[in-house]
Amino acid sequence: MIIFSTRARVAGAVPEAVAWAAEIAQVVTKATGVAIEVATRMGGHNDIIWVSRLDNMAALEALMEKVQGDPNYHAAIKTAQEKQLFDSLSVEQAFWRTI
Repeated sequence: MIIFSTRARVAGAVPEAVAWAAEIAQVVTKATGVAIEVATRMGGHNDIIWVSRLDNMAALEALMEKVQGDPNYHAAIKTAQEKQLFDSLSVEQAFWRTI
């Protein structure tokens, strides 16, 4: 199993960023059929993480292709950028293999 995560630090209004985080997770889930979990960091910086679980790297590649071709995803990303909800330099993606 592969776990794919994306983390970003909130730079704008926290309630608006949290609402957007839940919205983009729904957009990706709808576009790909893959459930996306969203969590906020407890303590420390205001980070949000999105996590998906996939069978293998081929499934992850298929997810990425669907997302990149989805106009709703791109529109949501543009909204977050325009509102400066997140620190763009803090965005980090990671691939994890379960053991």
